[in-house]
Amino acid sequence: MKILLVSTYELGHQPIGLASPAAQLLQRGHDVRCLDLAVEPFDCVRAADVELVGISVPMHTALRLGVHAAGRVRALNPTCHMCFYGLYASLNGEYLLGHAADSVIGAEFEPPLLALADRLSGGAPTGTAGVWTKDHFSEPFLGRQQFLKPARNLLPPLKRYAQLINNGAQHLVGAVEASRGCAHTCLHCPITPVYGGRLRIVPQDVVLADARALVDMGAEHITFGDPDFFNGIKHSMAIVRQLHDDFPKVTFDATIKIEHIVEKRELMPELKRLGCLFVVSAVESLSDRVLLCLDKGHTRAQIDEALGIVRQAGLWLKPSLIPFTPWSTMTDYLELLDWAEQEALVESIDPVHFAIRLLLPPGSSLLSKPYTIPHLLGLNQADFSYEWRHPDERMDRLHEEVAALVESAVHARTDRCLTFARIKEVARAAAGAPPVAPLAARQTQGVKPPYLTESWFC
Repeated sequence: MKILLVSTYELGHQPIGLASPAAQLLQRGHDVRCLDLAVEPFDCVRAADVELVGISVPMHTALRLGVHAAGRVRALNPTCHMCFYGLYASLNGEYLLGHAADSVIGAEFEPPLLALADRLSGGAPTGTAGVWTKDHFSEPFLGRQQFLKPARNLLPPLKRYAQLINNGAQHLVGAVEASRGCAHTCLHCPITPVYGGRLRIVPQDVVLADARALVDMGAEHITFGDPDFFNGIKHSMAIVRQLHDDFPKVTFDATIKIEHIVEKRELMPELKRLGCLFVVSAVESLSDRVLLCLDKGHTRAQIDEALGIVRQAGLWLKPSLIPFTPWSTMTDYLELLDWAEQEALVESIDPVHFAIRLLLPPGSSLLSKPYTIPHLLGLNQADFSYEWRHPDERMDRLHEEVAALVESAVHARTDRCLTFARIKEVARAAAGAPPVAPLAARQTQGVKPPYLTESWFC
């Protein structure tokens, strides 16, 4: 069967959401081609004669762009079977099946996608486990599967994707995943309603084979895309130890929860020794009230403790943030900006994080909470999220202003410190606070933290 797998956005990395299922489909004998619209133009030739189109939607942005891509494919190839798969597919299954998709696959997508291809080629696509169609509802597949080394050869070269800037030098980057799902159930996270606290481990030999393939393609840095690298801590540490033995000069980064940094502080120096440059952590907010609403599992005090632990190990902490929630106050926002400045984190935080607004997709665990309900305005199906209004209308206006400022700064490639200074000026004006002097010098006094050239988040 001729199959086209499409990605629209995967955080600036080669999409493993294409490479992983492609490997299994190829092994079964299907004719597979891939199209990454994040770095490639739409290809009419690749889309015109395929029988199955799979669109990978691991994030909200990818879903919005994916629906547009599906329309373009449909116009060229109206008889193809259109399947959306990935985390945001099952969350938005009803809308997709009514407007863009013939089938939807969530959670562990490789086995259902392979089964769908096999059954379509045999003429009987209905009733496949893990595949939700207009005629057959199926829960997302969460069973075990046999992972294969992703088919990276079907994707554009690494130079087309985000790169690492470290000490003024530019390096090619590859992204792998050692696990999927998450053992934690943070209420705002889209993984929670799909995986429900379950974790799926990618075998060590598969992860290392994938990393070796990326190094052979020129990668000098590896991003571990796991929702939390310390979910399966023995597994993860075994992988980076072996990776360092095989490629001592290759660096890496990983995402680790604040509470895990605090609990496993003794491992931070080893991560540094093994080549870790920075740790991404979902700080989200400094407000203990907001953190409790999100059920983040950490407190403001632990955030500061984790920052000290990471710095003592010689690593950089890169916080991710959700400063705009229904429960965040103007005071919270100003305190967050002051904290970033006082802790010399301005250049470690992508400016877009100061503009992130809480996303409530269908199925979000927050929707039923009594502290969320009063703020909800209803489901905007076309935008794949519930709209909400802040009780302080200044916060909604501030979000719009900061988001526009950040988007303009990204396109203009404005210096992060200058962008931050503008955000702080706008925020203080919104709060009716007097202006303050702009940053006098770079936060890191000449030493810039390493960063990836892709700045968007979700």
